[in-house]
Amino acid sequence: MIDLFEHIARSNLQQNETLMKHLKSPFFAYRYLVTPINNQSTIIQAANKSKEELMKDLVAELNTNTKTEWHKGTKRYLIYGFQNRNDIYILKYARITNEKIYKEGESDIEIEGIKSAKFVFLIIDVKYQIILIERNSSVFSSIRTAINTLSNYFREKMREFDYVVNMYPLVSKRSFWNYVEEADKIFELHLVLNAPNMPFLGNSDTRDVLEKIKETTNNEEFEIGFRNKEGGLTIIKESLGNWINYIQEVGGKYWIKFKKDGVDELKSSYDDTAKTRIPKKKTEQYTDEELTNIEDKTKLMHNLETRTENDEDES
Repeated sequence: MIDLFEHIARSNLQQNETLMKHLKSPFFAYRYLVTPINNQSTIIQAANKSKEELMKDLVAELNTNTKTEWHKGTKRYLIYGFQNRNDIYILKYARITNEKIYKEGESDIEIEGIKSAKFVFLIIDVKYQIILIERNSSVFSSIRTAINTLSNYFREKMREFDYVVNMYPLVSKRSFWNYVEEADKIFELHLVLNAPNMPFLGNSDTRDVLEKIKETTNNEEFEIGFRNKEGGLTIIKESLGNWINYIQEVGGKYWIKFKKDGVDELKSSYDDTAKTRIPKKKTEQYTDEELTNIEDKTKLMHNLETRTENDEDES
């Protein structure tokens, strides 16, 4: 009888291990951009590596360190190194929470407080400046909050070298224009574009305009808004297409308020963040084949033409 129970237990364990190998988690795609604090190169910048190399060093250090921790207000966050190949770094990103467990006592149920470190996986491609963050609402109720917290961490670190970091959602090419085409009325459109950062992405005329604005104002971001209270706003590709493409391909944000089928809607680039699916892991590392698949996914996310809103590829 004992042998039978042991056989059943081993069988269930093998089934669970097989299931884990086939489970995939959703990962959302973001771009990080590094911008100089000042238009003129500073002494600190001149004495150090390029901004791309500095960011790579920071990410590599996170992967090498046993544990990195920081605070935001009363909240505590951790990053543990997990795996690296070429320009891909895989990290564990945790949020510390205080939880209670109820356990058996001599005369009553006893309550004991514990610190829980639930985590999500974080994949950073330092070549394409892309971040894939695992979606797990039991760890971070909001992906946006998780990304903003991470962005603030890198911002503080890069400020030591006279640079700042911003992170933006990567969206599909069609999302925004679908809203425009299907809207009965459009009331507002707001665009936020990061200062020029990646020289070969985005329309060259748009980059030139943003570069001139940067030289004149020393801005990090450029924001522009359009409004028609009656819902008569007209948005056409010939006039705003390059700005939208820049946001989608390089970095920035948009939000649009419109009416569709009699219902008011408000959509933003955070609603349209591209996502992909990657094998779920606990402790075992990714295989070479899985790492190659991850590299392919970040490359596809990098280019607007090959990026999809929801990659359900199970390969």
